[in-house]
Amino acid sequence: MSQDGDRASASRGQLTRDSILDAAEILFGQRGYEGTSTRDLAARAKVRLSLLHYHFGTKDKVLAATFDRKFDGLRSLIQSSFDTAAAGGELTLEECVRAFVMPFLEVSADKGHELHNFVVMTSHLMSSYRVPEVKPSLIRLSAISELFTTRVRAACPGAGESELLAGTYLIEAALIFMVQDPGFLDDISAHHHSADKLDQIAGATLRFFSTGLRSLIDPTSPN
Repeated sequence: MSQDGDRASASRGQLTRDSILDAAEILFGQRGYEGTSTRDLAARAKVRLSLLHYHFGTKDKVLAATFDRKFDGLRSLIQSSFDTAAAGGELTLEECVRAFVMPFLEVSADKGHELHNFVVMTSHLMSSYRVPEVKPSLIRLSAISELFTTRVRAACPGAGESELLAGTYLIEAALIFMVQDPGFLDDISAHHHSADKLDQIAGATLRFFSTGLRSLIDPTSPN
């Protein structure tokens, strides 16, 4: 085969892989890992099932490949948010919360963002954290959590570790549910707010998270 033919074949192969991974982000985000079959993924990607098995083999390897493709982009987004916020000096606790939370709210609200489906997928899959095929991929997200806890430790050097970890966990747990929310916010708020427009309640979200975290870390501080 000529070099041009090799390049064309490689390009077709990459397009096929990308189609399967795009399908995986959407279906894992909608149905979860256990609710999605390789046949579902192939149908969504509009490729033959044999091609999916050729490129990835098994469903857990498809999931791992979705993380390989987008994880560094998400980590870079959060790191960049912290770096930008810290350009003027040390961050306050409130600035740490904003720098961590806002990228997730903005990506969730922007369905055209390259990380939108990936973030929704990872949030949905957290309910399957203990599934053996899922946990190895999800545990990689701890590196992003550590970006947050490291900044909070620096902002509040006297904070107890137990309280700090409890507070950051509660923020992340709430954020995970918010991102995967299919419409509960719309109903419970009588459509004053929408799960599709989380960035529009950013002010309330940041105040709530920051005040709660500070009350855990420093109960004597005025709220």
